[in-house]
Amino acid sequence: MSQQTIYFVRHGKTLLNMFNRMQGWIDSDLTSEGKADAVNVGKRLATTHFDAAISSNTGRAIATRDLILKQLTVQPNIIEKTKDFREVLFGEYEGRDSDEIWNEIGTPYGYHTQDEIIHDKGLRGARELMKAEDSSNLAETYDDVVKRWQVGINHIKEACPKDANILVVTHGTALRTFADYLGVNTIGNYPENGSVSILTIHNGEEEFTSYNVKD
Repeated sequence: MSQQTIYFVRHGKTLLNMFNRMQGWIDSDLTSEGKADAVNVGKRLATTHFDAAISSNTGRAIATRDLILKQLTVQPNIIEKTKDFREVLFGEYEGRDSDEIWNEIGTPYGYHTQDEIIHDKGLRGARELMKAEDSSNLAETYDDVVKRWQVGINHIKEACPKDANILVVTHGTALRTFADYLGVNTIGNYPENGSVSILTIHNGEEEFTSYNVKD
């Protein structure tokens, strides 16, 4: 029984992560800890034979992918970057303090933290509130993110062998959104930097078999 197995890795910790800044389509360098995140996950996956290594086209994801590749005993035949697996676009909130943003977004609706919003309205509701309050109208909705990611998944299905292992270096909120879409309980469970989440594809069906694992 052949299946494709995607190893989603959240990029290493960045400067903007360290300062609790909203980092979607904007970018910042990996910190020393972030580089160590990448090396450590690379060592964990060192003996896994990957047919392809894909990252989002942001610098932090590419840097993480390349550090992981240096740890692998066998290099993949395909190395790519794509916008499909980018982080959520946060519109006018890009670069601002995350706690301040969610308090600002939630206050008109009686909420003061992201966790309060997600607990009551789910991840879909959180994305919708941000979209509603974003004066730039650029912030992505839940469905925007899922649709974009599905394009990336479909490319993998078509381009890689049916029994392939694929490394995808990506981002926390987008990964959490896609996992939620496929039925994973992500409440209070945000992917850590350098964590691994595994998605299997068999007969076209997608299923997360593990989520946010970091040893």
